[in-house]
Amino acid sequence: MKDEFNINVCYKKVFELLRSEGTIGNMVYGIAEYTGTRIVVVDIGGKILSTSYEDSDMESSVCKKRRGMLLRLAARCIEEQKEEFPGNSILVEENEGIKSVNRIVVKGNTEGFCIMEFISDKASECITKEMICQVNDILCQGVGLLMERYGHRVTYHASTLRRMIARSFFDEEAKNGMEIKEICSMYDTYVRPDFIVAVLEMGDYNLLRLQKAANHLADTYADAYICMKGSRLYTLFSGVHAKCAEKTIYSILEMLCDEYGFFCGMSESFEDIDLVGNKRFMTVKALEMGRISEPERKIYMEYDYYIQTVCSCAVSYIGRARYHEKELLSLKNEDHMKGTDFYRTLKEYLLHGNNVSMTSKKLFIHRNTMIYRLGKINEILGVDINDPAVSKRLMISIILQEQEWTK
Repeated sequence: MKDEFNINVCYKKVFELLRSEGTIGNMVYGIAEYTGTRIVVVDIGGKILSTSYEDSDMESSVCKKRRGMLLRLAARCIEEQKEEFPGNSILVEENEGIKSVNRIVVKGNTEGFCIMEFISDKASECITKEMICQVNDILCQGVGLLMERYGHRVTYHASTLRRMIARSFFDEEAKNGMEIKEICSMYDTYVRPDFIVAVLEMGDYNLLRLQKAANHLADTYADAYICMKGSRLYTLFSGVHAKCAEKTIYSILEMLCDEYGFFCGMSESFEDIDLVGNKRFMTVKALEMGRISEPERKIYMEYDYYIQTVCSCAVSYIGRARYHEKELLSLKNEDHMKGTDFYRTLKEYLLHGNNVSMTSKKLFIHRNTMIYRLGKINEILGVDINDPAVSKRLMISIILQEQEWTK
């Protein structure tokens, strides 16, 4: 940095790059070089967008601790600034030096943070802490304008903190979903049990409609943490204390499905925040399997597809080593040769707990027809399908077979 520090030089560097359609990297490097600082620009989830660190591979495994530090600083910035009125940079003094942190705002939404580290033994005494903050503010404005110019997508207007939390749980680039919770205990204040996970997938993908639906969901349920990935909205509902809240969430999801053309997988409520990843997996499975087996429905509950989900995890290990494989094949051959519907009848009968009335309603056939079919199925298979042990093995074998077909 020069012996004589001039804030106008920083303004000039930013404006020249804006005028010449420069990049964020050019802007960061130019300001860092002039001020003698180290600068890193991150998005709201802590992903590095640009850095002046010439000798650091910010995406390598050794940077996990550094990423945690960046998220801590971003969270502190949120705490010290009012959410609706972001102010000037905040100063953080730590053993390794002074850091200035501020938000990068695009179209009124926080899209990232600029963190400027001031190393006292490398900088001139003529620059003050106040000047460092002022430089950071200038840089944040310039980066925000570049993001807007180059089409940086503002996904939805939910609060910055909620977007950070949602990304930590659902964004696959953030490998450890619980990392952000352990970094900042302040998140415990926001993410309160009980929880529900929902995954909404748009039938006919449309980005603007997806963004609008995310906004609608954030407005309708205040404690919803939404992450938009591809054609899906991954959502964690927090503070679900009673059955009435579950019904409210179901109604909201039903409305979104009808209005925006979504299909939805939904978990039951749970208390342990560490289960979010598991519930996400099971909910996605319910959504994917439900869309294939029951396309007429819009919402697929995790517990309705529990057995199918378990079988989907086991099918690659079990393969065709299933019970009653030959008998089930003979049942399918009967359907193929004579146009009967025995295989589907058996499947629905087993899934409905061997209940004749419920299965006949599901298949839209008379109870007597149902009883006739079950008798024929018993004959063809040569086993008692009402024997509890037999019926369990048959049901699991049928589901395993279907999972193998869909792979």
